[in-house]
Formats: sequence, C-alpha cells, structure tokens
Amino acid sequence: MGLAAAQARLLTITARKADCEFASMSLSHQKLALSRDMENVSNDYQNALNSTKLVYDYYGSGDSDIAVDYDLLMTPSVYNDYYPKTITDSKNRVILNSSLAAAARAAGIPAEGLTGTPSSDVRNAFVDALAATGVITPAKAASIQAVTYGNTIGLGATTNVTQGFTEVTYDELVDLITASTGDMSTADYGLTLSYDCNDPGGRAYLQDLGLGGDRMTVSVYNENGTRDALYDNMNEDINISLKDLLSSDTQYVWTIQAPNGAATPITEAAYMQQLICGAEGQEGSFTDYLIQMFGSALGGVSANEAALQYAANAIYDLVYPNSKVQDIANGLYNTSYVNGSRHDREGYDRGEHNQTFRDALDEMSAGSHWKWKGTTHDTVANNAFSSVGAYVSYCGDAGNGKNKHSISINLNTLTQVFLTAFVEYQEGIENSTYSYNRGSIGEAVLYDPEHSDFKFTIATQTEVESDEDNLYANFYDALFNQICTNGWTENPQIENVEYMTDLFKNGLAFISSIAEDGYYYQGSYSTDRSILEVSDDSAIAVAEAKYNTEKTKIENKEDTIDMKMKNLDTEISSLTTEYESTKQIVTKAIEKSFKRYEA
Repeated sequence: MGLAAAQARLLTITARKADCEFASMSLSHQKLALSRDMENVSNDYQNALNSTKLVYDYYGSGDSDIAVDYDLLMTPSVYNDYYPKTITDSKNRVILNSSLAAAARAAGIPAEGLTGTPSSDVRNAFVDALAATGVITPAKAASIQAVTYGNTIGLGATTNVTQGFTEVTYDELVDLITASTGDMSTADYGLTLSYDCNDPGGRAYLQDLGLGGDRMTVSVYNENGTRDALYDNMNEDINISLKDLLSSDTQYVWTIQAPNGAATPITEAAYMQQLICGAEGQEGSFTDYLIQMFGSALGGVSANEAALQYAANAIYDLVYPNSKVQDIANGLYNTSYVNGSRHDREGYDRGEHNQTFRDALDEMSAGSHWKWKGTTHDTVANNAFSSVGAYVSYCGDAGNGKNKHSISINLNTLTQVFLTAFVEYQEGIENSTYSYNRGSIGEAVLYDPEHSDFKFTIATQTEVESDEDNLYANFYDALFNQICTNGWTENPQIENVEYMTDLFKNGLAFISSIAEDGYYYQGSYSTDRSILEVSDDSAIAVAEAKYNTEKTKIENKEDTIDMKMKNLDTEISSLTTEYESTKQIVTKAIEKSFKRYEA
C-alpha cells in the first residue's frame, strides 16, 4: 500500500470509529431513558395498587358494586329513598349539572337562592324547565304539578301534607292540649315554676338591682279556696301543665317575696311584671308560654294567631296598666335601700312611706294590704286566689324577723283571662259581654264552656299518599327547596364519576342528606351510611396489564440497544486494530522516503 493510499485509509478508519463511538454513546443515553421510563411505569403501578372507588351500599351488605355517580344521587329511585342526596360545595350551595342548572336558570332562581319560602308558581316553572331540558318527561312534569307543592320538605318535614280546618269543642280542645303540650318545664322558654329564686340566672333587671330574692313560692288551692300545700324556696320542680292551669280543681298562686330586710315591694312587683309579660333580653315569659302551648294545640290558623296576640295584649294590659312601677324600680338602681339600709336617704325618699310608689302599686294591683308590722304573706296569697290581677302586701317594718313584702298572682286566673280574650276576639270584640278588669274574681265575666256554644277552629294536616307521582313530587320539591334556600352553582364536569370522586376525596365537594327531623345536613362522603370506599380491583387489573405491557416493550427496546451496542463495540475494536496497522505502514513509508532523499 502506498503512502497516499495508507493516509486515506487512516482518515477513513478515524471517521468511522468516531461515528461508532457517537452511536454507542447515543444508545447508552437511550438505555438510561428506558430506565427512567421503567421507573415511572413501576411507580404508576404501585400507586394503582392503592386505588379505591366509591360504591353505593344501600342495603349495607358490603358486597355492592353500584358506582356512586351524579344520577344515582340526584335522580329519584329506591336507592336514595326518593330524596335527593345533594352534592354541595364548601358554601353549601347545590352543585348542578348543565341540565339542572338550565332548569334553575329558566325558573328564575338566582345562584344565591331566594329569600323566604318560594311560591308554588316558581316551583311549577322549575318543573316545566326540568321537562324542557330532558331531566323528566312532560307527562311526569304534569303529574308532579298535580301534587300540592311541599314547601316544607327538606326544611323541617320529610313528607308533604295538605292542611285543612275543623271545629272542636272546649273539651276536645283540652284533650288536644293534653296530647300536644307538656308542663311548663317543656316549653321553649327559661321561665318555669321550678325557677331557682336564689339564682336570678341572667334576669338582667333583678341582677341590676342586686336582688336575688330569697322567697319565691307557689301556693296550691283546691276549688273551695282551701290551701293544700305551700312550696317554698322554689328549687325543686313543680310540673304544671296547661290543662292544670285551665282546671278549677287545683289553682296555683305564685308569690314573690322581698329579700330579708328589703324595704320596698316595688322591685318584686316590677320583677313579676317582667316574668309574666317579658322584657328585653329575657328568654321567655308566662305569656309566651301560653301563646306557645295554645298555638301548639290550635295549629297554624291565621285567625287564631291574631286572637292569641289579642289575648297576650289583654294579659299585658292587666299586668302593665302603665310604666310607673318599672320607672320607680329603675330609680332605686344603685341604692342600698333596696337591701334594707334605712340610712340611704335617696332610697328612703323613693320608697317606704313614699305615696307615689304606693299609688303605682295600687294601680297595677287587684288589691293591696298595707300593714306596718307583722307577716303578710298568707294574706296576700289568699287574696290573690280570688282576684283578677296581682295582689300586693306592704310591711313597713320589713327588716323585723319574718316580715316580708309580697306580691301574688293566680296563674289559673291569668290563664282564664287569656282564654276569655281569645274567645272574645273570635266572637267579635264589639259585641263582647266579657269582663276581666283588675279586682275581685266575683265581678269578672269570664268564658264559661258550660254555658257557651263557641267552637275552636284548629288546623288539621293530612299526609299525601306515597304513590309514584307523590314520591317524584317529594323528590323534586326537596331539591327545589334546597336550591332556593342554599343557592346553586353549575359544574358541567360533575357527571364524570372520576372527577366527582376526586372532588369528594379532596374535600372540595360534600354530600347533604335529609335527616329524620326533615332538615338537610352536609357531611363528608365517608360519613354517609350508604357510601363505601372500597379497593378498585378493576382499576388495579388495568394498571397491572399496562405495567406488564410497558415493561415488555421497555425490555425489548433494551435488548435491541444491547445488541446494537455489542456490534458497535466489536466494530470499534476492529477499527482500532486496523488503525494501528495502517498507522505503522504510513510511518514506515515516511521513514523510507526520508532515507532515499538523504542518500
């Protein structure tokens, strides 16, 4: 081989060797990339092994495979007991798919909801829109609209009822009262006859005056006016029902006495006024109790509500003829006189022999007993038994032993006045022959059921039948009520099971279900008794198949790369050997040339 040919061959070998080395390096990088791909495939597979899904286990069998999806929760069926399980966001707004959102929009329901109870017209417009958007058929819409709108379903009721009215006699009313009401301790107010007189417990007025009161009693009389028992220091429950207060067999006279040494009954009178008629900041009153108990038996009849308020006003006028008692009691604020200090000149001038406060007590009382010395409790209780309104005693020597200022009122008589005013309003005030002014009970003309043919109007409710049409109506009425009261938001993706499940798992969506009390409560999917989170075997199987497929592909690619890299290594080795041989030929040729020219 000549020098020129050897040099050309050397350059060719060098270029080819460089190409092979570059190709080998590229294949090495591809192999590293395949290693990363294999790692990702392995990680995906490991994650898939923990895959779970939500199933609807209505019967609690533990082997349900019914997937939790939007339609299952928001379409009436036996699986949701024909009550929507609303999907709600963090603001408790109902999440609607595109169809339901279009229906809400067409019915004019704003996203923030409506204020107050929606009308049946809006409900019917919503049902029409459900048919227009394909949620229900037009025939189903017509059958739903034929059912009375259940405006309380999901808002305190679980079934739809129709309201009617009927008339009952007094005796029938008393039976209803007995069935629907309890004693005073069951009323939704703080006032009961078991009230602890030694602890005002938040009665702002009495606390402000510093008067806890050491005696609050109930005297129990039979119909002949004979006292059967006397309950002192009212720290034990004395359960009295509204029926008891309507009865003449046993009557209850309530007495509030001044604390030991207190110098005036004004504060006790003012306190009794508040307990009977209420005051700002007070949880309830005896009048509130009467309204609640009578109202519970009579039901929601608008004419009854007006009559009950008229009766409450009659009690108020009886107990509060003017504001003088309260004004004078307020004037004793911060005076030690109310606690028995006769050296408090300011309090003395306003109390004790002050004719102004005596006149004020006389004006609000059915009668009064003024005595300089001696106990007056029995006198005031006995007189109150036969009086309409409160009866007051005044003892000028209040700091001496058992001498007490007292104010008493017959709770049975108050209740009879309330009932009389109620009947008076219903029969017509302008033609009234009743009289219940302060004074002797003998001078009063009260309602007497034995000599009256007056009938009481009460509300009746009939539960709507549970056929399919009514079940569907209940479902969409409950959904409609939730949309109107809590507002709504549209999410077109909510029907995608995986998307909805992710919202649940990440705490971005919740499930609101109706409870036995008829109200909807929001909770996590994990707390719903019908929803279980179980291992997603199908997802795991798919992941495993994908893993095996990807693994095989990667391994085949690696084998191909390994073969190519092996061939390149062989070629590079051969080229290296040839390169060295050719290089020696070139070197010897050059040396020979130099020797020729030197010669």
